[in-house]
Amino acid sequence: MSGLRDKVVVVTGAARGMGRAHCERFADEGADVIAIDIAAGELRDTAAEVERRGRRCVTGSADVADLEGLSRAVDSGVSVRRQSSSVSCHVGAPAG
Repeated sequence: MSGLRDKVVVVTGAARGMGRAHCERFADEGADVIAIDIAAGELRDTAAEVERRGRRCVTGSADVADLEGLSRAVDSGVSVRRQSSSVSCHVGAPAG
């Protein structure tokens, strides 16, 4: 993934699990991240990890089942960062 330096990656399901791990890995590879998840509170932790790695992270709260909300979150992140280079989608299911 060395081709990610200074790219912007949109990640859904970014608050925890594989989504968060991908945000961290993309940041390690030099990408900035637009992190989206329905769990807005936990996105702060993901953003902190990306920024600890020296990269920018824009967060947005949205449910991937809500196309309009998801589009607004992506558009908001793109307007801050001015581009998007890749998308990584993760959808979790509640335990129980």
